[in-house]
Amino acid sequence: MDSAFIPGLKLSEMFFQEVVKEIIEAEYPGLKYTAALIGPGSEVIGLDDAVSADHHWGLRLFIFLGLKDYEMHSDSLKKLFRKKLPYEFKGHSTHWSEPDPNDSGTQLPSLTEDGEINHRIEIHTVNNYLKEHLNLENLELTDFDWLLLPEQKLLEFTSGRIFFDTLGDLRTARQYLTYLPDNVWKYKILSEWEHITQEMAFAGRTGGIGDELGSKIESSRLVRYIMRLALLLNKKYIPYPKWFGTTFKKLPIAQKLEPILLAILREEDWKERDNILCKAYMMMVEEQNKLQITPELTVRPKPYHTRNMTVIDTQKVVDALKKAIKPPLDTLPPIGSVDQLLDVGGGLSSKLAQKTRNLFEN
Repeated sequence: MDSAFIPGLKLSEMFFQEVVKEIIEAEYPGLKYTAALIGPGSEVIGLDDAVSADHHWGLRLFIFLGLKDYEMHSDSLKKLFRKKLPYEFKGHSTHWSEPDPNDSGTQLPSLTEDGEINHRIEIHTVNNYLKEHLNLENLELTDFDWLLLPEQKLLEFTSGRIFFDTLGDLRTARQYLTYLPDNVWKYKILSEWEHITQEMAFAGRTGGIGDELGSKIESSRLVRYIMRLALLLNKKYIPYPKWFGTTFKKLPIAQKLEPILLAILREEDWKERDNILCKAYMMMVEEQNKLQITPELTVRPKPYHTRNMTVIDTQKVVDALKKAIKPPLDTLPPIGSVDQLLDVGGGLSSKLAQKTRNLFEN
């Protein structure tokens, strides 16, 4: 990492405290608002580095207003920042290029020395932001509503930092969405175990007929299910693929589990891959037992029926979890949430979630 690099979250807070706050207080004394950096961006979850600065990274933040103040002042605040912001701060331009239609709307800091600033200080109400980014009309959510919320989007909303707050509604919304309700959490754990149960024998079955590529692909799918399960058991929102492994590595269990998962991916013998996979499954059962979600479970490696492959009795785990789930999810098949079903990146998952919600409502 470049020694001169300032993490984006810290840079944004400095920009607000040293520049933006003074502009607001000079022109709008007594205005109630919240300043924060949330939403998409590697810097929001604290995983940016010098490489991150090549697109969509720089001096940006969010200002949240109450509805009346938003209707009265949002346009004038945008104009104020265009006129009053300095052209640069800490060596970074406050002026941004227009979204590039040929590059997915990418914007880059673009140094200018005259004219108005094309800044990236976004102004919202909390309700409008929730509607735009999470498709939520309010925060009176049912268990089914929670299942239609992609975890990447929840991570974006609850990560980052609030720099200044005289309103409180963003803080309240973030606290409400901090993590899944207990019943939804258990249902998603059940669904991840069900995914493992359905595919657990396939790594050995493909290996046994000489399909080494198929066996390795299936083993990698099972490793991914195990990693997702580890994040769920530790009550961490599951990020989209770029930061999936990095987030997993921060879990306490990763110190013991990661070497096992890497061994699965490196192993050339499908029978030994089966054995190592079973070690990982048993480790996840032990991790789950610590949470006392179900009565304590004991599982051991065993043959898959009469076939020459090794599994564990995950059905025992699935059956125990089903008993721990309350209505209305107790009668729902363990297919999982929208991101467990679709397994795609944050933005696309959010759009597909809305289409799924519409189907349920209709």
